[in-house]
Amino acid sequence: MFKNIISKITIFLSAIVYIVFFYFLNKYSILPIKYRFILLGFIFLIILGFSLLIFKRKRATRAVKAFFIIMLFFISTFEALFMSYANTSIQTVEKINKKKDTERLKMSFVVLKESPLETMKDLENVEVSIANQMDKENINKVLKKYKKERKKDLNVEDAGDYLTLGQNLINGSTQAILLNENFRKMLDDTVGSFSDRTRVIKTYSINGNNKFKENKEVKKDQSFNVYISGIDTYGDLATVSRSDVNLIVSVNPKKGKILITSIPRDTYVNIAGLGEYANDKLTHAGLFGVETSIKTIEKLLDINIDYYAKVNFTTLTKLIDLLGGIEVENPVYFDTIDGKYTFPQGKIEMDGDMALSFSRERYHLAEGDIDRGKNQARVMTGIIRKLLSTETLLNFNSIAEVALDSVNTNMPYDKMIEMANGQIEEAKDWKIKSQALKGEDATGLPSYLMPTSNLFMMKADDDSINEIHDGILKNNN
Repeated sequence: MFKNIISKITIFLSAIVYIVFFYFLNKYSILPIKYRFILLGFIFLIILGFSLLIFKRKRATRAVKAFFIIMLFFISTFEALFMSYANTSIQTVEKINKKKDTERLKMSFVVLKESPLETMKDLENVEVSIANQMDKENINKVLKKYKKERKKDLNVEDAGDYLTLGQNLINGSTQAILLNENFRKMLDDTVGSFSDRTRVIKTYSINGNNKFKENKEVKKDQSFNVYISGIDTYGDLATVSRSDVNLIVSVNPKKGKILITSIPRDTYVNIAGLGEYANDKLTHAGLFGVETSIKTIEKLLDINIDYYAKVNFTTLTKLIDLLGGIEVENPVYFDTIDGKYTFPQGKIEMDGDMALSFSRERYHLAEGDIDRGKNQARVMTGIIRKLLSTETLLNFNSIAEVALDSVNTNMPYDKMIEMANGQIEEAKDWKIKSQALKGEDATGLPSYLMPTSNLFMMKADDDSINEIHDGILKNNN
């Protein structure tokens, strides 16, 4: 009698765990439907068989009962551990998605080092120069914060753009400025020793524009485009910054095709949303947020971009190492300018640090930034191939943890799990190709952000733009 009670309790507990497991797998679409129901059906049959044995054939031997009890114990343990493992991955992906909601900006009140102005109270007696024409929305957020804190409006004068702002401060035309910190490096490059000659009285952290919203209409097996914005620095990916790497990854799940398009950061473009005269380098579009970069590229190539991924290339080295390295096809021998690495022609196995150096080099390459963009696409190809392997999919937790630090994306969990399930079900041999936007080097073109500077640009060739556009359409159809 006592042994039958143990058997019945085992069946009852196993059934409860099974119901939770059934709900969990189906709620989060874990595993392709075929494999999901094979697994669930197998467990159900074992529980059903033991139940019939206990409730219908009460004379089952001790050995048979012990065998089923042990089996159900291990199955329930497996279910619990599987849910724990998968739930960790799901939570990590949700954290990555939550990071996409807003971009953070730092706005600072800046004065000369020798200025008698020391506190925010001192600013009440002067006019603070602002770049209202260029950055009105963010400036208004800071002015509202100031008014809420100090119960009064700040006296301001509009200097138009941040370059003029910095120049006016250095030459003494104004005593204080409100600076969007994303433009500090630009001032350091153009206004002699700007950071060395100035100091910050106070910095406000504000939320920038809402990021690009994902296309809810991307259905299963439908092709989609992902904008990869690479930041070649350490730091918080939520911070708005220039985009050093600009790739479009076009994915055709139905035909198993991926096309990686590289766009040089110096490509001369019209920055979307700032007017017809807002012409500048593509990399400068990132200073206005990832959505501005996306709209700028959509306008340039006449395509739709469905998702984005903002990547910190310096911490992405951790992911490459976690993957056990990547294989890259190098078309031409070169060494890096710092002499750290030599890359022979042909297939090369690379760890994270090698891949980063390979992606950064441009000075020892014939076409400079264009060749660098092609190499960045080759590294991305190596990463994608490794990510699509079955062993990598089974190590998803570790990969997701690294991605949490090095990737921001608005691609939802449902689309990620759909891609993973598709690969598990068919194990496609993806055909990955790449293409690069080409053009002519140019100087003297008007710069929206740095109008007095003679910047190096790449004026995209119209034929190349058309070829890029057609290549993406062909891949996705």
